[in-house]
Amino acid sequence: MPQQRLARVTCPACNQPFQAPVQQVFDTGQDPSAKQRVLNGVTNVARCPHCGTRGALNMPFLYHDPEKELALVYMPMEAGGDREQREQVIGRLTREVMDQLPSEERKAYLLQPEVFLTLDNLTKRILKEEGVTEEMLEQQQEKAELLQRMIEAASDEALEAMIKENDDKIDEVFFYMLTHNLELVQGAGQEAAAQRLRNVREKLLDLSSEGRAIEARNELLNALREEPNRDKLLELLIEAPDRETRELLIASGRPMLDYLFFQNLTSEIEAAADEEERERLTDLRREILDTRDQLDEEAQALYESRAALLRDILTADDPKEMARRRINEIDEAFLNILGANLQEAHRQEDEEALEALREVWNAVTGLMEEAMPPELRLINRLMAAEDEEEIERLLRESRNLVTQRMVQFVEETEAEAREEGDLETAEQMALVSEKMSQVLAEDMLA
Repeated sequence: MPQQRLARVTCPACNQPFQAPVQQVFDTGQDPSAKQRVLNGVTNVARCPHCGTRGALNMPFLYHDPEKELALVYMPMEAGGDREQREQVIGRLTREVMDQLPSEERKAYLLQPEVFLTLDNLTKRILKEEGVTEEMLEQQQEKAELLQRMIEAASDEALEAMIKENDDKIDEVFFYMLTHNLELVQGAGQEAAAQRLRNVREKLLDLSSEGRAIEARNELLNALREEPNRDKLLELLIEAPDRETRELLIASGRPMLDYLFFQNLTSEIEAAADEEERERLTDLRREILDTRDQLDEEAQALYESRAALLRDILTADDPKEMARRRINEIDEAFLNILGANLQEAHRQEDEEALEALREVWNAVTGLMEEAMPPELRLINRLMAAEDEEEIERLLRESRNLVTQRMVQFVEETEAEAREEGDLETAEQMALVSEKMSQVLAEDMLA
C-alpha cells in the first residue's frame, strides 16, 4: 500500500490546526492507480475536522513510473526552505523510492529526477510520455471549461442554448469527462454536484448529436440483450448506423457469429432487391468477418499474456509482491485463467498446485479489496455475511460509513438483482438495506 505520514495543517478557512495523512511518493509500479490520481489532481486532499472545508494540500511529492523510467518531483515554491533544504527533501524522496526497489531496478534516472514548480507542468510531462500533445491538452482544457460552464448554467434554457451552440465540441471525450467527474463527486458524497452533472448529462443525451448517437447505440444494444439470438443480431447489424455501433454489437454477440449466422446473412445478400443493397450487405459481411477475427486475435493475445502473468506470479519468490507490482494487469481474463487452473488442479487432485494457486487467489483478491473504496469493501463483506448477527456486527464496526446514499446504492443493487433473476443476491441486499436503515434511525435518535 502507498506509504503515508501525518502532516500538521492549518485550515485556510477557520485557521484551526489539525493533522492530515499525506503521501509523498506516487509509484505506479507499486500502485497503478497513482498515475490517474496525480493526473486528476486528487493528491493529498484533506478535510478540516473543525469546519468541514475540503481542499488539496500543496505538499512536495515524487512521481515514479518505472516502466517509462520517469522520476518527477513536485516542489512548489510554497513548500519554502532554501535550495539546500529543498534538495534534501528531493534526496529523501528519491531514497524512499530506491529503498523499495530490488537492486537491479535502481537505475540512474532515479538519481536525477526532473523537478517541477507547478502541478500543471508535471502532469503535462506525464501526458507527453503517453503521446498527448500540447494541442490535444488545449482541446481537452476547452472541453473542461465548457463542461464547467454547463454545470454553472443559470437555467435549463441557458444550458440548452449552450449545448446547441457547442454541438461540434461535444464528442465521446466530452462524455467521458462528464462521466468521470460524476463518479468523482458521487464518491466524495457531493450529492448536489452529482445532481447538477446528471442534469447536464440528460440534456446532452437529448439535445447533442453525440448524445443522440449514444442513445441510439444503447437502444440497439438493449434490443440485443432482450432478444439474444442470431436473427436479432443480424437485423440489428443491418440496421446499425455506423461502424462503432456494429463493433459493439459484434463484441456483444460474438458467440452467435457461427456458420448459421453467416448462412443467414448470405441468404439476405442473395435476396437483396437491387445491386446497391447487395453490395452494401456484401461489404457488411466482410466487415463482420474482419471485426470478428480482430476481436478473436486480441482476446487470444490477452489470454496468453495473462497466462504468462500467472506463471510469473507462481514462480516469484514473493507472489503477493509480484501481484501488487502488476495489479493493473489483473483483470477478468486473469481471474478466468486462475479459476480454470484451480478447477483443473482440483480435478487432478494436485494438492501442491492447489495450494500455490490458492495462495495467488488470496493475494489477488486481497489486493483488489485494498484498492476498493471503504464503502465498497464494506458492502462486499456484508454480501458475504452468513447471518443477520454478522451483518449487524459489521455495521456496528463501520457506522461512520453508513449513509443514506449508501442505503440508496444497496436498494438499487437489490432492484437490479431482482430484474436479472438473481434472487439470492436480492434477498441479501434487502436484508442489508433493512439493517442499514435501522443504524441510520438509531443515529438520528442518539
